[in-house]
Amino acid sequence: MTTTSIPAEIHAAAQQWFARLLAPDCNELEHAAFNRWRAASPLHDAAYREVADVWERSAGLREDPVIAAALQEAMRPAVRLNRPHHRRWWPALAAAASVALAATVLLWALMPRDVLGIRYATALGEQRTIVLADGSRVVLDTDSELLAQIDKHTRHLTLQHGQADFEVQHDTTRPFVVHVGDGSVTATGTHFQVRVGESDSIVTLLQGQVLVAAGARGPGRSATLKPGERIAIEPSGRLGALQTVSESELASARGWTGGNLVVKAWRLDAVVAEMNRYSSTKLRLGDPTLASVPISGVFKAGDQKSFALALEYGWSIDASQRPAAGEIVLTRK
Repeated sequence: MTTTSIPAEIHAAAQQWFARLLAPDCNELEHAAFNRWRAASPLHDAAYREVADVWERSAGLREDPVIAAALQEAMRPAVRLNRPHHRRWWPALAAAASVALAATVLLWALMPRDVLGIRYATALGEQRTIVLADGSRVVLDTDSELLAQIDKHTRHLTLQHGQADFEVQHDTTRPFVVHVGDGSVTATGTHFQVRVGESDSIVTLLQGQVLVAAGARGPGRSATLKPGERIAIEPSGRLGALQTVSESELASARGWTGGNLVVKAWRLDAVVAEMNRYSSTKLRLGDPTLASVPISGVFKAGDQKSFALALEYGWSIDASQRPAAGEIVLTRK
């Protein structure tokens, strides 16, 4: 497998893992988390082997006193590099460029904080399962973006847009914090989902316990969720009312992570809006009176043709496919 075939975020995660494993305080739980990460994908294994290979091949260069001095100098405040007497290090740094990956790993091991965030994103209709550097798992839904910054001291993530399912590895010393809009969700080990909507962000707890906090001051700015509860982070910076999630809604929450849309007595317009999130072929209600028709079933998210066929047979709704317009128009038979 070539270097160019491995995504940049996987290379970055492999570098972080390699450096962390070199640290003297790396514990058994972290070794176990690394083994899960490495086994989760052939790309993870390939990226890690590349990092290890470069590290081994650069052993002699790392021991060179000039290179070692250059690396130590690089860790000092950047403003000092502008002084003329520091220019003597540039030839050594140029020589080190051929093993930039090894130098990056070395610097990461020496600097315990401020790890650069890794960006994960999905395209329309795509879902990704990500194993983070701490062993936590994230299912990133269609058209979503997540920034993750994880080191031996912190676990901070930001859901920029879309929806994500988080299964968090337990670690009381490093709270797992997901920032979303004007609020945050904090956990040490649990299973929850966050969805960034057009008007607010929704947090749903499936297992464990999380603390949801909003940016506004005063009462009502934080709430502790129990399994089967949901709360909204509103644009005003406050939290909405705490809600109990029904069994059918919990089934929907668990279903989308497997690529299924599980609905029970949903309005047709709501199902159409959800299906359209996963496909460039859009469903459109040609008859507004169809909006309130109740729909129940399990449908493959983004499979517009199969869903339209189900509507024709189960609900006496006509589905007219218009490929040129990239849509399927729904009307009464």
